[in-house]
Amino acid sequence: MEVVEYLHNADLLLEDEQGVAIICGSSYVLSLGDKVYIQNAIDEQAKLFSVKISFASSAHKMMHEDEIQIKFEGCRATLEQYILTSTVH
Repeated sequence: MEVVEYLHNADLLLEDEQGVAIICGSSYVLSLGDKVYIQNAIDEQAKLFSVKISFASSAHKMMHEDEIQIKFEGCRATLEQYILTSTVH
């Protein structure tokens, strides 16, 4: 999945042809165009996953291991509903 947007509270929006995800908690500073490959669950209940990250700034030449929390997974339509229900108005 590719980082396509910054969201509130340092969350990032990822997108690929299968859908979108909101992540947080990376040890690295991610930028637009970086790619995050979700590997496996570390803690299903906490939605904590191991990932591999490749950075656009290094032309995606190296992979870095990290852990992230997935706050949301779905399609664009359900993303809008998630944002409406999770944002303080």
